[in-house]
Amino acid sequence: MHRNLKKLLENAEGVSEFIVAVNVDIRGFSEFSRQVESPDVAMYVKRVYIRLVDDYFIGASFFKPTGDGLLLTFPYNENNLQEVVRSTINQSWKVIKNFAKICKNDPMINFQVPQHVGIGIARGTACRIVASRKVLDYSGHVLNLASRLMDIARPSGIVFPDSFGAGLLDAKELDKFAKGKVYLKGIAENKPIPVYYSKGITKISAIHKAPLNKIAWKIIKEEKKLSELRLFGDFYYSLSKRPTDPDEILVVAAYPKVSKGKRVPNVSSMYNPEFKYETAGGKYYVIIDLQKIVKHVEQWNVKDGWTIKLIIKYPVQAK
Repeated sequence: MHRNLKKLLENAEGVSEFIVAVNVDIRGFSEFSRQVESPDVAMYVKRVYIRLVDDYFIGASFFKPTGDGLLLTFPYNENNLQEVVRSTINQSWKVIKNFAKICKNDPMINFQVPQHVGIGIARGTACRIVASRKVLDYSGHVLNLASRLMDIARPSGIVFPDSFGAGLLDAKELDKFAKGKVYLKGIAENKPIPVYYSKGITKISAIHKAPLNKIAWKIIKEEKKLSELRLFGDFYYSLSKRPTDPDEILVVAAYPKVSKGKRVPNVSSMYNPEFKYETAGGKYYVIIDLQKIVKHVEQWNVKDGWTIKLIIKYPVQAK
């Protein structure tokens, strides 16, 4: 395959084209892939891709995996623009609604799977890379924009820019979206762009509502053996500065991965424990119930002498 691609690239040409770009991302995929065996992960991803292409985004002219999601393109022209825009939004809603059941009754999927997706959509001109009548890839600003918008469609939902053409949707369809302004890395870092996002599903982080050069990140790291964690209940971690957005605080417990009862060398599994954020006496705290971490890692046969790494990451106002 790689040799064929190399040969095709030697004679590849770029062709400009109007497209709608759709970027679909499986939420919670990283945690899922750490807890499920690799063949099961590959099988699940394969089944999801097939269903997205065959049952939902049927009109896609090109698609490719993006690791834990799928990029799809839909060409349009001045005659079918409205039809393509409305169809893309309609099918995206169906994916959001049905994703938790997308592999239901699939005999190969007999394990817990992710329940949500985030979808970013944009349209405009892109460069289609073609050789021997085969589309090898696409490039251009519209693809980057769809990817950035997908990233802020959290915990789930659909996000598209005002430039996508909200006026092309009927009033009933448009009413499913709220309007806001966001800052995007590499695209709109100092001046926001207007976007529409799914009501009641998508929550735009406060980080994306302020210029990105005004946000910095602080990190707390600590290592304890499992036997040490057993000695504590709620543990208060003091933050050096006030978080600009407590909803963006990330807590991770990294522990040795265990497969078939044995520790996998140099590989860690990740767990995102629940935590509380509190302020008291002008100080800021993240409170973690360490016993919940203990119970989680015990399920994976982690030994008392093994090290658990605790990481707390939080955003602060940059200097």
